[in-house]
Amino acid sequence: MRRLAMLLACLALLSACSASPKGEDVPPEGEYTLWFAQAHPGANSAALGKEFRPLPEDSPTAAEGLLSLLFAGPESEELVSPFPAGVTLRSCVLTDGQLTVDLSEGYNGLSGIDLTLADSCIVLTLTQLEEVDRVYLTVEGEQRPFRDSVLTAADFVLDNGT
Repeated sequence: MRRLAMLLACLALLSACSASPKGEDVPPEGEYTLWFAQAHPGANSAALGKEFRPLPEDSPTAAEGLLSLLFAGPESEELVSPFPAGVTLRSCVLTDGQLTVDLSEGYNGLSGIDLTLADSCIVLTLTQLEEVDRVYLTVEGEQRPFRDSVLTAADFVLDNGT
């Protein structure tokens, strides 16, 4: 029963996010959408917010650049990072539209709604890339207990408030 209540709370928080990263809110040319947690979400506001930023010039790939920007945190005071301090990208491999992202041990410290928010920020940010349809997250090369699944933007974005 407690898990059901937590799931319903997560869905309620995320339901306010009605725009897809491939949808209407298009970033300025040369910039990408980065998703972060809202600093002060209200009952009638979104759990997530976004800002637009260009990729760092030294990024080996767009996905790695987006992840480095995510882990560096938002520039807006209205947004906060959902990631624990010190979380880093270990590897990022794209195969047939699936981006496998391996993160450092600090990511395992997340649970509940905090984990859902962090996962959604990563997936929504990365699936805006044309070549990325789905994301598979691992920690230190291992599957995540209770979260061993491939995620898409549709797993986190609810259209028309449903």
